[in-house]
Amino acid sequence: MWNLVHRLKWRELHYILSDNLRRKMDLNKVMIIGRATNNLQVKTIESSGTPVVNFTVATNRKFKNKDGNVLEDAEYHRCVSYGKGAEVLGKYLNKGKRIYIEWRLRTRKWQDSEGLERYSTEIIVDNFIFLDPKGSADGDVEEIDIPHQMEDDELPF
Repeated sequence: MWNLVHRLKWRELHYILSDNLRRKMDLNKVMIIGRATNNLQVKTIESSGTPVVNFTVATNRKFKNKDGNVLEDAEYHRCVSYGKGAEVLGKYLNKGKRIYIEWRLRTRKWQDSEGLERYSTEIIVDNFIFLDPKGSADGDVEEIDIPHQMEDDELPF
């Protein structure tokens, strides 16, 4: 499966990297393959009516410790999607389903009830590919391109 994703995205990644290097720009892009840890619930931002979905993707890695025992470790990534992407994810992504996601990181800061500053890094989903077969045994994958992503200045917070 990785080879398929790798082939699909290599040209895009090469273009992004060469364009950013040429312009001396920074790059905030993460690509992860993992599984949804819960069933998604789409909510609506009251002020704008924009659909939003918050979810977590788990990525696993296997490694050997110093004694030679094979161990497995999981990393959990907080994700958020807006608009049409949120609607599609809420409809088709269920707990345990594999997904490839491209995203950018955003860190929010707020004060808790005791007045302490808190931080949370979340992943703004730009596009995704469902990796599990869609109801058939032929192993088809479905790529979803989100037509419009909300920019930071469009977000209601």
